[in-house]
Amino acid sequence: MNEFRESLVARCTPILAAADRCSSEEATKQFMVLPFLAALSYNPFDPGEVVPEHHADFSDKYKNRVDYAIFRDSTPIIAIEVKTSGANITDDRGQLRSYFNACTTVKLGILTNGSRYECFADTDEPNIMDQAPFLVFNLADIVAGNAEERVLSGIRDLCKDRFDPANIGAEARRKLLAGAFVASLSNWQAAPSDALIRLLLDDAGFKGNKTQRVVEECREIAVTAWSAFIERAILTRMGLNHTLESKNTPIAETSTTLSQNITPLENKNAIDGIITTETELASFEYARRRLAFLISDDNLFRAIDEIQHQDMKTTFKVFYRRPTAGILFNLKEMSDGSMRFTFPALDGQELTIQSVQDLREIDDPLLAAFKKQVASGG
Repeated sequence: MNEFRESLVARCTPILAAADRCSSEEATKQFMVLPFLAALSYNPFDPGEVVPEHHADFSDKYKNRVDYAIFRDSTPIIAIEVKTSGANITDDRGQLRSYFNACTTVKLGILTNGSRYECFADTDEPNIMDQAPFLVFNLADIVAGNAEERVLSGIRDLCKDRFDPANIGAEARRKLLAGAFVASLSNWQAAPSDALIRLLLDDAGFKGNKTQRVVEECREIAVTAWSAFIERAILTRMGLNHTLESKNTPIAETSTTLSQNITPLENKNAIDGIITTETELASFEYARRRLAFLISDDNLFRAIDEIQHQDMKTTFKVFYRRPTAGILFNLKEMSDGSMRFTFPALDGQELTIQSVQDLREIDDPLLAAFKKQVASGG
């Protein structure tokens, strides 16, 4: 998948760069859509494979056209409707739907403005295009490295050597259900339902009456436990799960655990009076651990391994690759026990917290600085 991702980024970068100059539908077709089809291994110069202005008719009176139809064995299997770059395509599906419904061999409908792509199948009723797309992606997300793994997998399945018209309906149904499940799980994480909390209490062996008061008392616990489960899975994938005290340590306690259990690095051999404190190391470990939870891109995951720290006499710096150009933040412990963070990559933005237990307050600038430093190569 990494090889496919890198190839797709390389092909999509010049396409996206052309977007601002594509002020007409024709320009969008020529300089954005056709190059993207080529990236999927279709040949836009073969009139027997990528056919412009193809039509499927209910009758001689009603002509149903799409901008492109992709053929296989002299049969149209994919329909593509193109709108001008930057246009809102969400409410403009009628023409594609008419063609899709008229041409019984077409199993995939694509609506695009050159940057955003919406992919449709007929999962509810044969030859009737679904109301909702089963796959949506944006070239800007791909180029920025923010495309999810499941989206990249879906794009790869659209490639000429992998696309299976006979199976696209079943695959689309799986993707729609997976998307719905992800949405439900996200809702459960943010606001667990009463039924879910009662189910968790049953599974945990709770013996008392599950009154509404008990459910309300357990709601915050459920949110914390859900976050801890997700974070632990990410840490295990990253090989960083050793930073947790045990597999039963709640996420809210990890900052305290870090400050209690990390011993100062090489304090015995401190040079020039520089001593790395527990608070400084807790901040460094928190940055690595928390970034593993906050990001979803494999390249960014791998970049976490290159985060290091350097202790100075007055400040403690955490950086990506290069200690000067790649600084994520500088930390200074104040005389009142508070912690002042400075983020040079974010125009020197400053943030002060009272203790390591408040480290979550640095999440947003930490993530922004990390993404910026990785994008610039540190």
